[in-house]
Amino acid sequence: MKHIKNTFKLFKLDWQRIFKNPIATFLIIALMIIPSLYAWFNIKALWDPYANTGELPIAVYSDDKAASFQGKEVDIGKEVLKNLHENKQLGWKFVDSKEELDKGVKSGKYFAGIYLPKDFSKDLLSFTTGEIVKPKIEYSINEKINAIAPKIAEKGASSLQAQITDQFTKTASSTLVTVFNDIGYNLDSNLVSITKVKNMILSTDENIEQIDKYTQEVVTLHDKMPELKTKLAKANEFVDYLPQVDALGTKLVDLNDKMPTIKEQAKVILTLQEKIPEIQNAGKQLAMIDEDFASVEQTMTDGINEAKQGLTIIQQVQTALPDIEKLGDQADQLATVTKDGATKLQEALPSITSCIKVTLESVQTIGSNVSAIAGQIEQLLTDNELTPDERAALKQMLQQFSDSLGKQQAAIDQLVAMLTDIQNSSGNQDLQPIIDSLNNLSTLIGGLKARVDSIDADSISVDQLKAVLAEIESMAGNIAGSAGSINVDAVAADVNDILTKLINTISTAQGLLSQAKQIDFATLLNSTQATVANAIGILEKYQAELPAIKQEVHDANVLLNGHMETIVNGINKGADLYNNELPVIEEKLGLAASFIKNDYPEIKENITGTLKTVNEKMPDLESALNKANELVQNDWPNIKTGLHKAAEAIRKGEKDVDLGQVIKLLKLDANAESDFFAKPVEVSEHKIYPIANNGSASTPFYTALCLWVGAVLFSSVATTDFYLDEKDRGKYSKREQFSARMLTFLVMGLAQALIVTLGNYFVLGVDVRQPFYSVLFALLIAFTFMMMVYVLVALFGNVGKGAAIIILVLSISGGGGNYPIQVSGKFFQFINPFLPFTHAVNLLRESAGGIYWPNAWKAIIILGMIAIVFCALGIFLYPYIEEKTKKFAKVSHESRIFH
Repeated sequence: MKHIKNTFKLFKLDWQRIFKNPIATFLIIALMIIPSLYAWFNIKALWDPYANTGELPIAVYSDDKAASFQGKEVDIGKEVLKNLHENKQLGWKFVDSKEELDKGVKSGKYFAGIYLPKDFSKDLLSFTTGEIVKPKIEYSINEKINAIAPKIAEKGASSLQAQITDQFTKTASSTLVTVFNDIGYNLDSNLVSITKVKNMILSTDENIEQIDKYTQEVVTLHDKMPELKTKLAKANEFVDYLPQVDALGTKLVDLNDKMPTIKEQAKVILTLQEKIPEIQNAGKQLAMIDEDFASVEQTMTDGINEAKQGLTIIQQVQTALPDIEKLGDQADQLATVTKDGATKLQEALPSITSCIKVTLESVQTIGSNVSAIAGQIEQLLTDNELTPDERAALKQMLQQFSDSLGKQQAAIDQLVAMLTDIQNSSGNQDLQPIIDSLNNLSTLIGGLKARVDSIDADSISVDQLKAVLAEIESMAGNIAGSAGSINVDAVAADVNDILTKLINTISTAQGLLSQAKQIDFATLLNSTQATVANAIGILEKYQAELPAIKQEVHDANVLLNGHMETIVNGINKGADLYNNELPVIEEKLGLAASFIKNDYPEIKENITGTLKTVNEKMPDLESALNKANELVQNDWPNIKTGLHKAAEAIRKGEKDVDLGQVIKLLKLDANAESDFFAKPVEVSEHKIYPIANNGSASTPFYTALCLWVGAVLFSSVATTDFYLDEKDRGKYSKREQFSARMLTFLVMGLAQALIVTLGNYFVLGVDVRQPFYSVLFALLIAFTFMMMVYVLVALFGNVGKGAAIIILVLSISGGGGNYPIQVSGKFFQFINPFLPFTHAVNLLRESAGGIYWPNAWKAIIILGMIAIVFCALGIFLYPYIEEKTKKFAKVSHESRIFH
């Protein structure tokens, strides 16, 4: 309560000071009235801006020549000038020439000029000839003279255009009705012709859908014209490719000639069909191998361990051999030592025979290796050429193959050496046939290696490589056949038998010492050691490849057995294709070849001749289609509608209309009928929330604007600081001083609102539907605006004044006062709802035209909330911001520019 009491004491002190000072009193009264003058002058100036348009000079000149229609002279330009003499809406100036008109507009003597050309009447009546030409009115305007005058002049030109249209409609309809009158008198004598026309119209209407389809086909064909032209261009390009077509035709004939050979080669599919049971059995065997592969891996591991154990034994025997030889002729000791060596050799015998078997079996893989390499080389030759990268790959492939052949040959030679030593130790020739076969096999492998090494991958041609590849495959086949002829098991058995006998001989060395001495045991052991070591290397190589082989076997099993049905079906389908479709293909290929030989030359000549004709006629065809499409698109809908309406009228007329009545209708008064055609409808206008004049309509905008200007103006003259003597400063808080001065500002705002609204109504005579609410709404708006401006200036000083001016500028542009906000830019449309000015103008408009309370309450609530928020913020923040604002103001005062 003390705060309120102190506030009103300071408020009273404010007004006492004002009335004690005459100058202050004068300024207060002036600041109450001056903003109202701003509104009153603008409202009065815009009271009726179109009232004096009769003084706006518009030059008019007609060069129109009369046109003949139905035996009458029609001069519409003359009628237009006659009507304009009676038109007082604009200041029409009738000049004597086109030059005078143009000069007057350029000089600014006339705001605008209207010129009717020579053929104006003729063009206007061109619809009667079927070749319609729209008449033109030349309208020129000098837009730099004034911003509004061009719009008023354009309105006059539009009015003139409407007037001419009205005159034309009257003239045309009057003429047509007169013609109908003449026709009416001749109907009786033309009933037969009328009946024929009627039947024709009805028949056409009944078949209109079929006709419509034809028109759509024309449109479709027209739309496809670009596509047809593109295809024609491609067809023209095709002629350039005829030599290639000739070449393809030649290949087609060659293919037909080779058809018997192709058919014989394709016959292999029948063989595959016979082998289906074997393929299915192979699938089962492959599945068994896949399932048992783990045991194969284990067997391989056992074989390698066994071979390594045998190699260890042989090495032990070799280590003991020098001691054995030192014994010399000491038979007893020789027998004892050789017996130990023989026992160890007996233990290594299974490994030795196993290694011989492995070496021979590895030789037999040469054929499959060659097949694999040949397949890889054939893949390189699929496009019948070798790129640099493919030649590099070929070179690497041949080198690897050559190295493999060298290792195979070395293994064979090592095996031959061992078998020779074993045979020499045994003293017989049992192994000689096998040794000869192995020597022959070594020779074949050497020849194959030499042939592979002779290939120059960098320069060899594709044809040469194919020939060499066939030669290599033949040599590999001989090698595989030779290796396959060796009975590996028999060789192993013979070696095992010889070694057993040799060991027995060594074991019984006491009785056969001289025979034992004849055995070159060291050489035998060395060759055996080399063979076993070589076999271990081969086995370990195979062991390293086992995981990949296992995966390949598994994949092959999945591929074969997983798709067995597909494979079988494919073979059967291929066989069916061979038996049933291939003969048809052969027949059709024969027909095609016959066509190429017999008919194609003539067709080729026809194509070239036809294309020449089409290219010559295409422009004419395109032009005709364009015209037909234009007719269908522009005129056909109206023709179809008119035809349908005519048919419906005839059908209805046959039931409801008497021809006598029709004749009577055609004889009606032409003038009355033409007037009806010119203005068939009268518009009844209903104004909602009517406002008497433009000044009254502009009053809400300028009233709201003057209230904001009054608040800004008063804040620029009056200070927001409350001056107190030293003895009184401690009695009142800063909030109390702020609130008291705020009341003074608000009283000024309310006074400004009362003066401007009462002056609008009583001084200017503004048309206001709800004057009482107009005053109340203005008081609310003044209260809100003054509250906003006072708080901004009190808190922020000159910065607050600047903010108030910025809001004023934005309000003029974005408040939607004089023009709808929808015609403003996107930025102003965006800020429009956030401007207090927008809701102030809307609220004053409600009282001006008639209140629609939902809209009014919305504006009242928004403005009330703005006033409350600014009041609360000002009272709360002022004690904290006031000192900072003063410091800021003091700094600006030091510039000697700002007060």
